[in-house]
Amino acid sequence: MARAPVARKTVHHMDLETLLDVNRAVVALTGETHEYSSADGKKLSELVTEVEQRADNQELDDAIPEKAALLVFKVASGQYFHAGNKRTALVAGLAFLAKNGYTLDIENEHFVGAVDRAGIGAATLDDVYAAMREIVMKSRTERKGWEGAIETVVAAKKEFLTRLGS
Repeated sequence: MARAPVARKTVHHMDLETLLDVNRAVVALTGETHEYSSADGKKLSELVTEVEQRADNQELDDAIPEKAALLVFKVASGQYFHAGNKRTALVAGLAFLAKNGYTLDIENEHFVGAVDRAGIGAATLDDVYAAMREIVMKSRTERKGWEGAIETVVAAKKEFLTRLGS
């Protein structure tokens, strides 16, 4: 009996328009203006491409947090927008992770501190990645999906598994 091919999960990447939407949303909260120069727009476009190409040879559980850390670090340290760079970095990172089945607490002091330091050139990508890696986890929805899959398999193969014993 031939096995069905295993579906490979794909990474959902953030495009430039989505990143711009993130900045619009975070600066709107404080009444600031969503602004960036055309030169910064070009750099943001390059950033989106860099994140997409990053860690493509790694397993998803490693690649997704690494891509998210790069996105957060580059937005925070690049100062591409006239306002809200660190807030944009935090929301973009969380949105990227959420879209890919992960979550983290963007209010975590260690993580926010690393992003703040990146914004003033006092933290490296490795610093942001390390802080993120400590708190990133599969989202409840992703875990629930596994729980449901386990229940389905056990229920469907109950008789076989019972006969099998140990």
